[in-house]
Amino acid sequence: MKKLAERFKNSSLPIALKWSLLIVSFITLAMSALGWFLINQQSEFHTIQNRQLGNALANQLARASSEPLLAQDELALGILVQNKEHEQLILGMQIFDKAGQLRAHSGVTPISDIRSLLEKKWLKQEQQQNHFTWQTDSIQAITFYSPIEYQGVTAGMALVTVDHRPLNAQLAQTRQVLISTTVGIVIVSIVLVFPLGFRMFRPVQELVEIGSSVSADTPPPNIRSARRDEIGRVLDSFHALAGGMEQKKKVEDAFSQFLSPSIAKQVLSQPKGTQLGGETVHGSVLFCDVVGFTEISEILSPTEVGELLNEYFRHFSIAAESCHGTVDKFIGDCIMILFGVPDEDKNHGLHAVTCGVLIQQISQRISEERQKQGLPTVEFCIGINSGDMLAGNLGSEGRMQYTVVGDVVNIASRMCTLSNPGGVLIAQETLDEPGLRAVTRHTELGAVNVKGRNQPVYPYDVDLNHFIRQSDIEAYFDEVSLDTNHFQRELFE
Repeated sequence: MKKLAERFKNSSLPIALKWSLLIVSFITLAMSALGWFLINQQSEFHTIQNRQLGNALANQLARASSEPLLAQDELALGILVQNKEHEQLILGMQIFDKAGQLRAHSGVTPISDIRSLLEKKWLKQEQQQNHFTWQTDSIQAITFYSPIEYQGVTAGMALVTVDHRPLNAQLAQTRQVLISTTVGIVIVSIVLVFPLGFRMFRPVQELVEIGSSVSADTPPPNIRSARRDEIGRVLDSFHALAGGMEQKKKVEDAFSQFLSPSIAKQVLSQPKGTQLGGETVHGSVLFCDVVGFTEISEILSPTEVGELLNEYFRHFSIAAESCHGTVDKFIGDCIMILFGVPDEDKNHGLHAVTCGVLIQQISQRISEERQKQGLPTVEFCIGINSGDMLAGNLGSEGRMQYTVVGDVVNIASRMCTLSNPGGVLIAQETLDEPGLRAVTRHTELGAVNVKGRNQPVYPYDVDLNHFIRQSDIEAYFDEVSLDTNHFQRELFE
């Protein structure tokens, strides 16, 4: 029973249905117990009344027949039993003398003499009750007996047989009435309790609907409760909370459009995500810059320049995400991509070079498609460096930005300016990252002095064709979708 109750409690049935079932079950049990009690009480009451009546009749017959029995007045005894038989409930009467001989009778006779009564042990067994029950195919009766006494001397025995069927019929009728009443009350309770239960728990269902909308990232239903009690106030508060969650989701979505999802998550999830400062991390930085952007800006309108950059950068962002990179920012015609920041990545160097090669491949194919349409094209140079850098919120208390700074970032930017159009230039620190030397063929350019730095850098020009053959870069094309009206997926197939 305990396990059944626990399963019922933890079932997925609506709480209104559970509540209604419990109430109906309680009413059913209560009415059944009450009906059983009333039936027993009524049965006992009718039985006592019937026995009192039978005993009274038997005692009355015994008193009336004492003198005629002693006088051996057979006629008087016969008249006496004949008069008593006219009672509707009386089936028969018998008068026995002290020798056990039947002296007068009328109606049914359950025994022929006292000896048969003694043989059946009815007198001995039921002497305290002064009655015994018996039946045939057509009779259900109770026979009551009383000793015939005169001046303290027992002269015989008087028996009165009473019909038991009216009592049974009355009890059956009473039982039927109580059962019908119980069933009727249970039916009425079902009709009333279930609608009332669902009506009472409608606010709970509305709370579930609001909570489901929050979980499913859908607008909460426009529910305003007319109730002014605790349930109504909770419902209104929960609806306001859901509205706030929806507004927060919109802010987060808008926030993610200005920051990459991983950086937005980093800022929003940490308690100190909006405080200035950062921590030292080990990762890679990729700079991708347009070659000859000044000349392009001179011959194109600002709108055309914006459309051109958006066309390329949109796909570069997808390429960065497919290579586990994070777009840190767009700096005019330059895009800055981080690897191993903010999420740790042990293969950040390999992923950065893969992304650089993938960007050049995508750029080449986009340019081929634009040339077919007579649209201007551009080329890109890419520089990559790896090492320790500071990652965190930089700026002021009123305006800050999550980014990375350090010598590694500056060298990556200088690498980009040294790179040839369509090429990928990496620093020696990136080449030393795990897995890169096995898949790259590179040309060492020697020590190069860059502006603003005393120590020279050692760039390496990556052989793109060899890298493509040695790596599984073609698989990355399946993750880059050109979802525009001009470019279709088959460009990468």
